[in-house]
Amino acid sequence: MKTTIKYLSALFISFLIFLGCKSTSTATTDTVTESKPLAKSLLWEISGNGLEKPSYLYGTIHLTCNYELNDKLKAAFAATDQLVLEVDMDDPQMQMKAMQNMILKDGQTIKSILSEEDYKKLSTFLKDNTGMNLDLFNGMKPFGVLSLILSKSGSCDQPVAYETEFVKIAKEQNEEVLGLETIESQIAIFDSIPYEDQLKDLLRMADEGMEKAKSDLAALDSFHKNEDVEGMLQMASETEGMSADFSELLLDDRNKKWIPEIEKIAKEKPSFFGVGALHLPGENGVIKLLRKAGFTVTPVN
Repeated sequence: MKTTIKYLSALFISFLIFLGCKSTSTATTDTVTESKPLAKSLLWEISGNGLEKPSYLYGTIHLTCNYELNDKLKAAFAATDQLVLEVDMDDPQMQMKAMQNMILKDGQTIKSILSEEDYKKLSTFLKDNTGMNLDLFNGMKPFGVLSLILSKSGSCDQPVAYETEFVKIAKEQNEEVLGLETIESQIAIFDSIPYEDQLKDLLRMADEGMEKAKSDLAALDSFHKNEDVEGMLQMASETEGMSADFSELLLDDRNKKWIPEIEKIAKEKPSFFGVGALHLPGENGVIKLLRKAGFTVTPVN
């Protein structure tokens, strides 16, 4: 259970890739091929539009074996006064809030939703790849089960979340950690996607096998290491699975809600914003939305 909670608030990019959401809308996918692509950079400076000092935006990957705190990241942290993530991972109540919201609604269980054959398939897959019995997590929402699987899908024993490492840096610098949204609002987004659809794609993962999941994570890791957010977007857009409607919930809608929050926070004090890398590119990505809001957003090389 500790492993589940540890990765819960840092699962969104991995969830998009492994559950096969199409990345955003058709217009965004067209942007990859028809518009000038974004520069290969994970770190972007936000300036102008009334900011006295620049803030910085970084595209994280939520589970990786290639974490690196490079010089430009160190400089961006040194130049800012607080850390802002998707959720406030420094909140002492976060784990409790996550636990309270991980139980299936209305007394449902995974076993009551799936056929006996499908439950056995998913149970076998979980046992073979994590050593844990699905019966122990029968009342848990599908993304909680996913977190157990993803924690075992890396090429190393202990994959790292950029967010947890960034929180450590903020604490070392005695800086505040904020969130653009709450853990409850993140979980509510998943709750708006039918459990049947979520479990269907978990079963697809079971059919494809753990090697496919590891291969996908390795490919995602490679794009991130090369600072290629457009490549990550293209990978997501080509992945089969849930409809683009769910992707709008997971990416576009959240991006649009974040822009006024980013503007408010950045104008109060220079801040380091860390969000999943798939939130950066596209017509409805954070970079273009910030530019439309009047900010200058430039890659840091």
